[in-house]
Amino acid sequence: MTTMRAAVLKGWNDLSVEDVDVPEPEAGEVLLRVRACGLCGTDLKMVHGAFEKRGWPPSLPFVMGHEWSGEVVALGKGLDDLELQPGDKVVAENHVGCGRCPMCRQGRYNLCEKSGTPGYRLYGHTAPGALAEFAVRPAQMLHKLPDSVSPLEGALVNQGSLTVHALRRVEFRPGSSVAVFGPGLLGLLTAAVASASGAAQLIMVGRGSRLDLAAKMGCDDVVDYEKEDPAAGVRRLTGGRGVDYVFDCTGNPDVPAQAIGAVRRGGRIALLGLTGGKPSEIDVDRLTLDEVDLMGIRSSPNAYPAMIALMRSGKVDLSPLVTHVYPLESVGDALAALESREAVRPIVEL
Repeated sequence: MTTMRAAVLKGWNDLSVEDVDVPEPEAGEVLLRVRACGLCGTDLKMVHGAFEKRGWPPSLPFVMGHEWSGEVVALGKGLDDLELQPGDKVVAENHVGCGRCPMCRQGRYNLCEKSGTPGYRLYGHTAPGALAEFAVRPAQMLHKLPDSVSPLEGALVNQGSLTVHALRRVEFRPGSSVAVFGPGLLGLLTAAVASASGAAQLIMVGRGSRLDLAAKMGCDDVVDYEKEDPAAGVRRLTGGRGVDYVFDCTGNPDVPAQAIGAVRRGGRIALLGLTGGKPSEIDVDRLTLDEVDLMGIRSSPNAYPAMIALMRSGKVDLSPLVTHVYPLESVGDALAALESREAVRPIVEL
């Protein structure tokens, strides 16, 4: 087979499925058959051109897709001793750092200082993604999935690993109180991982039917921001104190200010979403006087194995989140379901 079907972004708001060449693995790379690929808010913003100045994508036409699972088809040269074999189910990380800069040497390859150069690749953003029948990836990016995890659930590992990284960044402690803003996929996964990690009180802030999913992912309480102020609602549920940790999973520029209002003195806030360049207002005095830590969270360095282990053990069950599945030819419908909030996470099955 020399050609494959792929969803190609040809221009802003112009995504179509067409035939493209099957990629060939170079030395150290693996050819993979893509089985499932999720679509997130970043993908939607890329389709609309929100990240053009950032260089996502660097040029058009472009194949997106960074939340996916597949299976090994063939190994490139130099991988004879690789533990993976054809037929193995895998997921792939997105970031390939240069391996030489200070950040890469610290294991923080998601922050590679060679970003924007050929030594750094962010698949699905600056390098070809996985909304296609086949993909190639460097072997070091791949992680084997257990038989108990379906390809559809595997497409959620990417975002789940991001939440693992977020909990590590804030130095999460069991027995703590948590508020998660945004019951989209990222927020629901954050709740699930925080619950599995020992959260004593878990509050979801959002609106609509997605709040019903919060209980399935471990939440004790919800705050409907259409009915009360989000920060006031969180404080009401914590006896006025505020929570130990806030995770903003919305990408809404108004939420960081609400998160600051919901956290206790000395608490920590993690920002997991992207606003697409829209500015946010921050109460610097509150951050300073109450020593509130505000942290950015990017990607999932060294976190895939932990997320896969949580799924293998049954501590985190992602099956309730697999609700909207589409064939590749209906990728436009999948994006529409994401934009309308009909689907928490549309998944394209290939």
